[in-house]
Amino acid sequence: MRFIEIQITEGLYKRKIEFVNETNLIHSKNNSCGKTTLVRFILYSLGYQIPSTKNIKFDKCLVRCIIELDDGSRMSLYRSNDYAITIEGENKIFALPEQLNSLHERIFQTKNRDILQNLLGVFYFDQEKGWTLLNRGIVIGSIHFNIEELIRGISDLDCSDLISKERQISSDLSKYRQMYSIAQYRDSVQTESLVTESYVDEVNTELVQLLMEKKNLEREISRVGQSIVGNKKFKSFIDEMKLLVTTDDGKQITVTKDNIVGFNDSVDYLIAKKRILLKELSDVLNKIEKLSSEQKSEQQQISFFESESLARVFDRQIVKIPMNQIAIKNAIDALEKERKVLREQISKFTRSDNVIVMSLYKTVIQYATELGVGDSESVTQKYLFTSNLKELSGAVLHKTVFAFKLGYIKEVENKLNIKLPIVLDSPRGKEVDDDNIKLMMRILNRDFKDNQIIIASISEYDFDNVNMIEINGRLITDFCVKE
Repeated sequence: MRFIEIQITEGLYKRKIEFVNETNLIHSKNNSCGKTTLVRFILYSLGYQIPSTKNIKFDKCLVRCIIELDDGSRMSLYRSNDYAITIEGENKIFALPEQLNSLHERIFQTKNRDILQNLLGVFYFDQEKGWTLLNRGIVIGSIHFNIEELIRGISDLDCSDLISKERQISSDLSKYRQMYSIAQYRDSVQTESLVTESYVDEVNTELVQLLMEKKNLEREISRVGQSIVGNKKFKSFIDEMKLLVTTDDGKQITVTKDNIVGFNDSVDYLIAKKRILLKELSDVLNKIEKLSSEQKSEQQQISFFESESLARVFDRQIVKIPMNQIAIKNAIDALEKERKVLREQISKFTRSDNVIVMSLYKTVIQYATELGVGDSESVTQKYLFTSNLKELSGAVLHKTVFAFKLGYIKEVENKLNIKLPIVLDSPRGKEVDDDNIKLMMRILNRDFKDNQIIIASISEYDFDNVNMIEINGRLITDFCVKE
């Protein structure tokens, strides 16, 4: 794939830049003139989520880029915001970043996700992170690179089940660690909160019980009252009926309310019971009023000390959650062991294709030897996957990264049968002298003649044919009538 031209429009200003198939040098005599901005616009035009530079907001610009694919066809890409990009002519829109892989499938002519998701880290050397990115880490912004993913892609190895399980365990671990932190905090405030919490719970419990007792007493008083009224009505009813009863000696007596035996005693009992219930209800209501007054007073105090109350409320709630530090820590330890085993399985599976790993290793060693940073005796095959970069610094790290990246480019190109552009932002590091720079550029000029090379630098380099793109003052300077 090659860049043909890019056109950037910002308000009433625009700039069109054309590229050649060989070497393109984005050059200025001074720093902070827009070289890095142009490099990032080039990547931004491919749909990558590239952060803006200080002076230009990418999402406020219109970017049109024409690229040539390896089959000879051309594609025009148009982007005016962070969330969509259009293939002009086809009028096909891709949502970003969700459909970025779908777009790159067209551009790089592969559906291999492991390769596509790591491709930027293969051909792009970022000014800030690119010259220290050896085999895993951040390329730019939030875009990551991982050598093991790339090798799995090149080797057509699929361990998605293991990776999915490892991600789930990592997610669970994150949750358990947060739980453990909360459990530690809970235990630290538990003793202090227990007294207050105990008192509040006691008041709330007693108030609930009193309200239930009040409801039962009111129900019983109502029932007794109805019985008293019913008995009185029944007594009057009997009196009005003028009923006659016959005694044992044959006399007839009229039944009245005064000669019903025990009736008045029953009514008196009910009246006495109602009085007792009313007294009990009065006591309950007094207790409820007292507890409610205490609650109201506490709430007023909490309201007065509002800033303190938030912490107090949090502490009171958190001590209610049953959390066992030991159990949580045991779960964390078990998950860490399980994840370690899974990662070892993934790593072993990744490195099982010795053909790809060995081919990559030979290429890296070839360039590392030429650059003077190692050879097959000092650098083993396992070093491809090292995470220990402490022993590398300055020019050694700079040249080692360069050797690794050239190896990645070779393997991807062999796999996809394409040619990648090589984009280098500020290849001259702080501790890299002229001789090392010349050596790096000579390798590119010799072994990557068929690749389009784009370099942003204040220096000039010795290439056979160089397209100089001069930037003076500001990147976008040409006045135009806005379309």
